[in-house]
Amino acid sequence: MIVGVFVVFAGCYGLAAQQRIGADATSNKWEVLEGCQLIETGWRDGDSFHVRHGDREYVFRLYYVDAPETDATEQERLEDQATFFRLSLPQTMELGREATQFTARQLKTEFTVTTRWESAGGKGKLARFYAIVFANGKNLSAELVHSGLARIHGKRANWPDSLRSTKFFSELQRLELEAREQRRGAWDEERFPRSQAASKSAVSKPSRVDLNDASVGELEALPGIGKTLAERIIAHRPYRRVNDLRKVKGIGDKTLEKLRPHIVVRPEEKGK
Repeated sequence: MIVGVFVVFAGCYGLAAQQRIGADATSNKWEVLEGCQLIETGWRDGDSFHVRHGDREYVFRLYYVDAPETDATEQERLEDQATFFRLSLPQTMELGREATQFTARQLKTEFTVTTRWESAGGKGKLARFYAIVFANGKNLSAELVHSGLARIHGKRANWPDSLRSTKFFSELQRLELEAREQRRGAWDEERFPRSQAASKSAVSKPSRVDLNDASVGELEALPGIGKTLAERIIAHRPYRRVNDLRKVKGIGDKTLEKLRPHIVVRPEEKGK
């Protein structure tokens, strides 16, 4: 296995610290911040948190993964997460709180942040940047997925002295499959039962998945796709268009037409 929230300052010091990179932001120049510390405050979640490094403070968002929301503020995003995990909205928020606690435990001691200061958006006053985080020699994104506490979703990037993005993405898929098979986190149906009512509420607004990025779990959630077909779809990547699915054994015209409303092939983003 790969091993690898919010303080408001008076004045503008905190904001200045967040924006110190200036014109160099969102570049290919990576910076490694060692000896980082988590700032425990009222706001954070499993994949986004406030960090102190030396005399400066930053908000970072993990590459590759998306941990569930802890409340219903971002309703559309919460519904999309519930769809993926096939949970009700309350169950999804409960999972989000568990992911938040997991990340806090992982970052209890000093950790390392690798970032190229790529903007991760956010609605707060402080800028937020994407990052790769290692705690106790373990990659936090991988640990969240392997624990069943986050989905493989969002921005990707190749970072220095490590696996290329596509290889790491494949490793995350393997870890997710292990989590599902061993019923960890969201996949523990004793803790998160998929009742009929919950299933209906979770799948009421399905989102389209990218054939080149979707995990095994996302593909299995598609109509008529089981584990075997999901693995075949992944094996035949990359796809240039949806119709390329015809080259996958077991997917004919009828199956493709059923899948078409649920799938997409998006242009590859720079930096992947």
